[in-house]
Amino acid sequence: MSDPAAALTREAIATLLGAIESRDLRKIARALSADASWQNVPHPPVVGRDAVVAFLGGVITWSDEVRWDVISESYEPVRAWLERVDRFLIDGEWYAVRCNGVIETDDAGLVRSVRDYVDLGEWRDRVGPVLERLRSRPAAEVVQRHLDAVGQGEAVAMTADYAVDAVLIRGGDRYEGWGAIADYFDTVPGRLGACRVVFHDTTSTAPSEVMVRWSIVGDGAAAGMSGIDTFAVAEGRISRQVVALDNHDF
Repeated sequence: MSDPAAALTREAIATLLGAIESRDLRKIARALSADASWQNVPHPPVVGRDAVVAFLGGVITWSDEVRWDVISESYEPVRAWLERVDRFLIDGEWYAVRCNGVIETDDAGLVRSVRDYVDLGEWRDRVGPVLERLRSRPAAEVVQRHLDAVGQGEAVAMTADYAVDAVLIRGGDRYEGWGAIADYFDTVPGRLGACRVVFHDTTSTAPSEVMVRWSIVGDGAAAGMSGIDTFAVAEGRISRQVVALDNHDF
């Protein structure tokens, strides 16, 4: 691409699309300007970086894989036109929506606005019932999905079932928001070393609350540590987790 300004636009959009496909809300936030907006025409736009991240996270974090295929594209300084098929693997099945997007960037190489012209009728008919089921999941099912992800040792999978504004309290440490919780989970594999977490009793103490006892086993400094996690769940997502440690943290 001969025009450097148009090349910067293309790079900014490629960064955003890569962040979306990573399912990491932290990367999405870093690809957006502070005053970013996202509009699925004819609906009103979602305005502000945090609001856009929450909007996208409503589908992306429940997806086991995301692929946004660009069918055709055109770039000029600070503006591009992309025809896409956005694909989401949710609960073992692929769902797709066709979009024509007008994307604008700023001088810092961040995406400032997205206006998507979307076939929302088809999307609602196919994926609407699936998302409603996920929002209605029993608290124990939500927590179990998180516990299964802990065994993968990958931060995005471990954080996928947390609300965007969730809180994790672990001993004297407090992590507020999806990004801060993901940052904490990034550190877990290194802290465990050759050890692993074993989950024991899982008890539903209320319709929206689950308690889980855990311990750490293996050959390493973390072995022998244990505790109880108490999860609060709302609308299919973990909204709060409190970790009571039996000894010191690993």
